[in-house]
Amino acid sequence: MSPPRRQHVTNLDRDLSPPRKNPRKTGLISGKDIREEIDREKKKNVLRFWQMDPSISGRNAQPVFRDNKGLRITKEEYLKSKQKTHEKPKEIEIDVAKGLAQKRKAEAMQKELEAEKDKPFAKTRDDPELDKLLKEKVIWGDPMAPLVKKKHPKPVLTNLGGSDKMKESGFVVPQEIPAHSWLNRNVDVPLNRYGIRPGPHWDGVDRSNGFDKELFKRMNDKQAEDKDAYLWSVSDM
Repeated sequence: MSPPRRQHVTNLDRDLSPPRKNPRKTGLISGKDIREEIDREKKKNVLRFWQMDPSISGRNAQPVFRDNKGLRITKEEYLKSKQKTHEKPKEIEIDVAKGLAQKRKAEAMQKELEAEKDKPFAKTRDDPELDKLLKEKVIWGDPMAPLVKKKHPKPVLTNLGGSDKMKESGFVVPQEIPAHSWLNRNVDVPLNRYGIRPGPHWDGVDRSNGFDKELFKRMNDKQAEDKDAYLWSVSDM
């Protein structure tokens, strides 16, 4: 007796394999066909999402709040922490942080402009204020400059005010000129490439490495060489 032969499956209903996707069209495809296929896929995805279990899809799930360490917290604790981060720390208001020197300068300039409004437009030689200004002006190289300097009062730092608030904030700057200051000793200020004058607490000792002095010397030598080269080039003209 021969063994039983296999039966060929001809009925598609007996096929136990998962359902196959609709075969895509090949060849020349129009834009309408593409839009229909995209809409069909979207509807399938939406239907699949609504058929999923809420624990898997996360539908209607409540948000989970965590702190900066990753631990779960309640909504109230999360809102409190956010409120604390948005609140700015209370700062001590001092005018120094707002540019007090510029503010004082602007106020002085405004007062000067207000005073100038009542004065005549033209100033002559007989104007007492102009005469006083010219007398007190110190010109470099003037042999009488030392005598004029004696008429000027001792330099005093401008009182910035708000010393109590400065001390509370930790910003403490002595307002008086110390005895060792270069302002009291009439020391010549060394030049620097930034044009910045030293503060009142400098004792007049130049502790630099001489870079600025050498820089100005090189610049002067270069200018002298350029001038000599120019004069030599035009000497035969």
